[in-house]
Amino acid sequence: LDALLALLPSAKNGRSTHLEELDDAFILALYLAHERGLGINSRIWPYIATLPLRPTCALHWGWRQSVVDVVTAMSVEMGTDVQGWPNEISKAAEMSERIVLILSRASSETLAKRPGVEDITENIRWALCQVASRAVAGREDYGRLRLVPVMDMINHDVAADKFTELTGKEKLEDGFFLDADEIHAGTFVVRSQRHGERKPLRFGQELMANYNVPAYSPLDWFLNMGYIPPERAGKWTMLEAGLPLSYRGGFSRKSNTGSPKDAGAFGSGKPEIQVIRQHTQPQTCSR
Repeated sequence: LDALLALLPSAKNGRSTHLEELDDAFILALYLAHERGLGINSRIWPYIATLPLRPTCALHWGWRQSVVDVVTAMSVEMGTDVQGWPNEISKAAEMSERIVLILSRASSETLAKRPGVEDITENIRWALCQVASRAVAGREDYGRLRLVPVMDMINHDVAADKFTELTGKEKLEDGFFLDADEIHAGTFVVRSQRHGERKPLRFGQELMANYNVPAYSPLDWFLNMGYIPPERAGKWTMLEAGLPLSYRGGFSRKSNTGSPKDAGAFGSGKPEIQVIRQHTQPQTCSR
């Protein structure tokens, strides 16, 4: 937020802008879009260069032509109950596009643009999907929602260890797996474990992590991540359509009382589509 406010003309202050009213996900998306617009002059360009040109979240316009074919294939090959999905995906994509256009109009004179590209809309569209599919929730002291280079390249395995955020107070004598100091607060640690037991990795083996979004339904996984892990490919029951009500009438930085470990990509503490899973089967899945 501070980086974005610094881009505003000196005649304005943060309180007179829309930025302080935005949800964390949108703040992060705008910052990422701005840094992408700076190109090789961005201080995080090495990270941006690793991100896919076509994000994997199903909300991105680039996937719209093939989404029906993909949903049909999931029903046939994975046995996923996809009844009503095309309509829900369409509504979620329309809401996402509305958000993109609103942010684009509000930030058109602020954010950096790529050479030869006068419009920042595509950068924001791209960034919003990157945040939806890659951001991890954390404690508010260090950012409720974060993009962590390298860590966001780790694939999902429900049997693996979760991302652990340090408080700086962890001690071996208290049963923790390391001694941490205050300077380590806010740091994420990923350990190689399987079913709670240490798993030493041999050369060439992949480090996995449990994304830990238990409230996510198969549809939520597909919308945000662009795929469905096998353990979530079972039947589900629709309870509530579309994005949360807080996204329908505007954006607000409301307090999040949910635990960071239960928060989804948008840090809202609940998925965009409310559902109940009726069947699960733990398996490994790669993004």
